[in-house]
This record gives sequence, C-alpha cells and structure tokens, in this order.
Amino acid sequence: MGQERRVMLKLALWLLTSGAMVVKAADNPCAAGPPVDTNPAECCPTPMLMDGTIMMDCYQKYGEQTKKQLQMEGIPRGCCIAECAMNATNMYADGMLKRDDLSKMFMDAVKDKPEWMSLVRDATNACFELAEKKKDEIEAGAKLEPSFEGEKICHPISGTVLRCMGMMMFAQCPASIFNVNDNCNKLREYGSMCPMI
Repeated sequence: MGQERRVMLKLALWLLTSGAMVVKAADNPCAAGPPVDTNPAECCPTPMLMDGTIMMDCYQKYGEQTKKQLQMEGIPRGCCIAECAMNATNMYADGMLKRDDLSKMFMDAVKDKPEWMSLVRDATNACFELAEKKKDEIEAGAKLEPSFEGEKICHPISGTVLRCMGMMMFAQCPASIFNVNDNCNKLREYGSMCPMI
C-alpha cells in the first residue's frame, strides 16, 4: 500500500472514530472535540477489523459527505463509509447487521494478536448492546431526509457499531502497545471522560 493510501486510510479510520466523539451540547466540555489533533492510530496501532482496501474505496466514495455530516446538529446521521464497508463484506442488510458473522470477522482479524482477542470479543458484545440501547435514535437517523445536494442517507447501525469498536479498542489499548506521550495521554483522557456515541 502506497504512502498516500496509508494516509487516506488513517483519515478514514479517524473519521469513523472521531464522529463518535461529536457531542451537541455547547456547554459540554466534550463538544469541542479532542484537545489534540493527534491521530488515535499514532497512539495505539489498533488492528484493522475491516479490509483496508474496502475501507479506502468506501472513504473515497463517502469521505467528503461524512465530513459535512459530522458538523451537523440534530439526530446523528448514518455513516455511509461504514455502511459501504458492511455492504461490501455482506454483513449488512435492511437495517440489520449480521452479528454472528461480524463477530467472527472481527475475531479472525485478531487471531494472530492474542493481546487483542478478549478485548475485541468483549467490545463486540458491548457495541451491539449499545446499538440496542440507542435503537430509537438509530431508527430516527435512518428516516432523515437529505439536507444538502447529493447527500445519501445511510442507516446509522453500521457506523454506530464500527465507531464504538474503534473507541473501545483505543480506550482499552494494551499497555504494551500504547504510545505514551503527552498528546496520546490527553487523547486517552478525553476518550475516557467524553461519551463514545
């Protein structure tokens, strides 16, 4: 993979995880976003749970739209990058994720990384539980109308689960992997006090 593709892939992953940090309340200390512009992947090189080529293709299709949507107020919009990736792996159909198949795909992605296996298994369960708790908000997001020309409305379930996975893996990054420095420590502290989704 060329340097430009690696940079684009990191940006796509950052968009997926940073979207989880957007909070609407103006007086909330989390509303301004992370206090540093460090990419989470520089602090904790989390394993890729989805095929990098698929993620790149989906980012190229929907990256600009996703950036615009992250700035919008109101009901959270679905992440088309995430839905595109789930469609490409046959993990999504009609507003539902194939939980068992997705769990297997995530576990297969870390089968050679024992330090991540229990973390990924637990995060998968927690993220599906979170999606269940947010079911009404997710359904409301799926029924939104386009708000700018060319906007595609995607079902929020894929983005909810992928963002949650990224945030949980970062928050629980094994100590042996986490890059300890001021920016990374600030990013981890921010992630621990601000809501994931």
